[in-house]
Amino acid sequence: MEKVESSKGVSNWETLHRYILVIIFNKLNVMDITMGASRVCTSWFLASHDKTLWNTVDLAKIQQKGRPILFYKHQVDNEVEEEFPLTKTTTWYLYDTHGVEEGMSLLKLLIKITNLNGTVTKNLFFNFHSYIKEKELKFAAERLKNIEKLALPIWFDSTEESCRFSFSQWKNLKTLIIVHDSYLTKTIFEFRIVGENCRNLTNLKYLGTFQVYYSKEIVCYLQSIKRLSLRCSSVSIEAVLWLMKRLENLTILNLSHCKELYMSSGMDMNPRTIHDYNDYLVQAATQKLEKLIICPQYNCKVCKDGPNGFEPHLSFQKHWRNDEIKELEF
Repeated sequence: MEKVESSKGVSNWETLHRYILVIIFNKLNVMDITMGASRVCTSWFLASHDKTLWNTVDLAKIQQKGRPILFYKHQVDNEVEEEFPLTKTTTWYLYDTHGVEEGMSLLKLLIKITNLNGTVTKNLFFNFHSYIKEKELKFAAERLKNIEKLALPIWFDSTEESCRFSFSQWKNLKTLIIVHDSYLTKTIFEFRIVGENCRNLTNLKYLGTFQVYYSKEIVCYLQSIKRLSLRCSSVSIEAVLWLMKRLENLTILNLSHCKELYMSSGMDMNPRTIHDYNDYLVQAATQKLEKLIICPQYNCKVCKDGPNGFEPHLSFQKHWRNDEIKELEF
């Protein structure tokens, strides 16, 4: 049978209307757009600059094993290794065991993204496996100043100078999601710096070990917080009570799926009255909060599916995008 030439009435990919290209590009991740679609031809390059593509930069979606994508050869700097050798050993264990691929540096990818998006990005979500160095954190803050919602991974350079500069650029920040564990990173998250620079912050999610120290910092510097999630964290009862009593604008508190609710040593409480921690917290919350979110004590699938004690980071990775408070989902 003679082959019929039908290309005359068919649109070529490079001549597709920009509106159609943008719809297609919205199905891609940032790596596919910056390293793929934007390089195909002139029309695709121009379409890749469309503002609707860059309202959210979600690096958390780029995590397929086997692809050479934005992960790093050195998870912890040498100066950290000298002071805390166990920290670097631990991070190399996580790095090797879970198959994170070395590939494009985060800084290089951020440069390519900002060349396409201008300053329109309002939501920036880093990848859970990222180790963000000081220069990368500063670059993101300097070039993406209009961020309103930010998700930071457990490993990022949190020196006072770099944090102060970065959060001083993010004046419009309304929602902050952080994964942090002082026992693993040997660092303290600087809520003071956030509070001094981000006066519009009303939503906060902390995933890690939450102690009384952090409650006092939040009460002192982040009185604007209305919604707080400690979902899947290890939480001190004393820290929670401190927040309930002193965080004046707090209306919603999420304590669902906490791996551990414990009492700090020296707390002046009668154990008989807190045999059921949930009931005790509910009683305290009804006096102050509009809503306290907790999970069923003995019938919670998320809690039953929790990780073993040797790999608590697996729970962080699995759940940090989810939350019962919609403003803290991403």
